[in-house]
Amino acid sequence: MALTDRAIRIPDAERIRNQDPNNHLHCRKSQLLAHVAARTPWSDLLMYRALGSTAAVYRHCHLRGKDRWAFEAPYVTDGDLRLLGFELLSAGTVDIDRFESDLPGILAVGQPVFFYAPRHHFPHWVEFMQRVGTVPEERRLPHSFLVCGADDTGVVVLDNTADDHEYFPLAVGWDVLREGYAREPERWFVDCSTVVPGTGPDLDGFESAYRAFLARFRDGFQIYDLIGENLAAERGSVDAVYRAPGVNSIALLAGSRTLFRRFLELTRHGEPVRAAYADVARLATTLSEQINAFHAGTPTLSADRIRAALAELRTREQRAAALLTDEAARLPRILPTDPDGR
Repeated sequence: MALTDRAIRIPDAERIRNQDPNNHLHCRKSQLLAHVAARTPWSDLLMYRALGSTAAVYRHCHLRGKDRWAFEAPYVTDGDLRLLGFELLSAGTVDIDRFESDLPGILAVGQPVFFYAPRHHFPHWVEFMQRVGTVPEERRLPHSFLVCGADDTGVVVLDNTADDHEYFPLAVGWDVLREGYAREPERWFVDCSTVVPGTGPDLDGFESAYRAFLARFRDGFQIYDLIGENLAAERGSVDAVYRAPGVNSIALLAGSRTLFRRFLELTRHGEPVRAAYADVARLATTLSEQINAFHAGTPTLSADRIRAALAELRTREQRAAALLTDEAARLPRILPTDPDGR
């Protein structure tokens, strides 16, 4: 199915690209980040709090047994979106008649529409979950859908169910939406939202917010040791590799460090700090791939080898954090003072 020439489309849909190469963010946050990155070169300011508590990651993944996409990451928040110059507006849960009547007007002014619905109602999600081996009890979970176009035949959503997790457009007929809504109306069009652009970014606001974050930043990074200690016990104890606590926690850590490294590129932090976090992000990403492969049964990866690398990562992160906080304390200004970068 393809939309007609009469379709209404937001103008920047083709520029909406995945900003989360480690695929660790909650679906709505990933979509919001991709959208604002298509609108402003300052989107990486949203990552200043990516070095959140590793203890929170441990509690979420290891103690509560939750996966990475359910983690409430302390970055890409409503307040920080406002500092960036965007307002996230929600209509809450709406019925299909209101969704269908309001959608054209919102798209016509260039704003996307987001909503939650059960992912197993969408054919492309059914195919994806079968392909990657999603466990049966998780197939009915909700997913955030990003609508960037519509006409009287259906809507265009941007989704990232490709193997590389890149966003691509999919035409979804109104019949799919109506049939899904009829089956579970209480789970459809939940948290219908849009993003309104304004002026920004508020660089002084980000400067204050980043300094406040650094003032509270304390972490021993013991999680790296804990991941290593649980490797053997977790291997083979879960019904799908992606559900292993170690797989989820190292993915969250690799993803957050990758995004924080990008934030540093917008700052006046020096090359030693930037290089230290680039090194941390690289090693964390490598370990995320190795731990995933270890739990999948790759025979050439030993638990001892991974534990040694995790210990090295903890040491590198501790050194990087010391460099970061020491330098920030000396810098009279960390961010540029105007959007031209001066």
